[in-house]
Amino acid sequence: MATLLALLLLTLPVKPENPGSAGAPPASQADSTRYVFAWRGVPVGTVTLKLEPGRFTYVSQHLHTRAGKAGARRREQSLAVDAQGRVRGSPAVPQALWLWKGVPAVGCVVGREELTGREGPHCVTRVEDRRVEGTLLGTAFQARYGADGQMEALEVGDSRFTVAAPGERLRAPPELFADGLPVEGARGALSLEPPLDVPARPAGLTPWNAAAARALAAEVHAAFPEKTPGGADWSEDGEGEAGGCLAHALRFAAGARARGVKVALVHGLLVVDGGPARPHAWVRVALSKGGTLDLDPTSLDEVSPQTHLPIALAEAQGPALEAGARWLSLLRGAHRVVRRP
Repeated sequence: MATLLALLLLTLPVKPENPGSAGAPPASQADSTRYVFAWRGVPVGTVTLKLEPGRFTYVSQHLHTRAGKAGARRREQSLAVDAQGRVRGSPAVPQALWLWKGVPAVGCVVGREELTGREGPHCVTRVEDRRVEGTLLGTAFQARYGADGQMEALEVGDSRFTVAAPGERLRAPPELFADGLPVEGARGALSLEPPLDVPARPAGLTPWNAAAARALAAEVHAAFPEKTPGGADWSEDGEGEAGGCLAHALRFAAGARARGVKVALVHGLLVVDGGPARPHAWVRVALSKGGTLDLDPTSLDEVSPQTHLPIALAEAQGPALEAGARWLSLLRGAHRVVRRP
């Protein structure tokens, strides 16, 4: 996903103060929390929430690529709020602020999306063991809270927000995609130190013929004349002739599923011509004669331990939560990329 892209004019929330629970901080104190935003497990930006007396601020910074170069788009919305957390002059509460601190009670409020200004019902339908389920303008969400009452994670569709610990240094997603991770060593198979366990053949994959799998990879490769980010990166049914590695992997998985075959999406790192290790996606197929076959529909290059390093396997459909946690560990600098002769 060194080709990842500018999807996100995200209108989904993150994590704020729950009106009617904690209230605003003292006048001398401002409260701030930062989240890493991931789509289908791939980190694509950060969201920072800040609450000051009478004011709530939502800042998003999302990865985008244009002309092969990665960058970031920053968007900020600041809203005047009253002591109950409502937007001044309105019955609505900012969407993220409604979720941020303290487990919200079962019931509905009028919520406002910070970046779009759209308002409508935000409802909690179930609360159990600091886990909350509900809907945001009709879209289902799940949130998890820590013992201190702070929201730790939020899942909305294929999107996930994960809290970053206070003071934690993060490698910004644009830096990860643009600059990659340094690779230690001149030759040998790629690996992580400390290592991450990635199953060779996860349960549930459908045994398939290698020739048929390679033919589908070639078909998907040809369907994207432009190997650049596009809308297809964000939907396996996306149309158009432009798409990055995620689009190719998702399109392959959808084509396999149409043939009655289930494959795995591989989140990993790609090293080209001695360069750094950059985020990438490809697919893994279970072979009918045993073993597996990894295919890279984006380039059609052979997937080799010298060039491709798996980080996690994920379902082709869904939020890829384990992959998201592992990408976050890379952003934190918890692993080094090394070559082992």
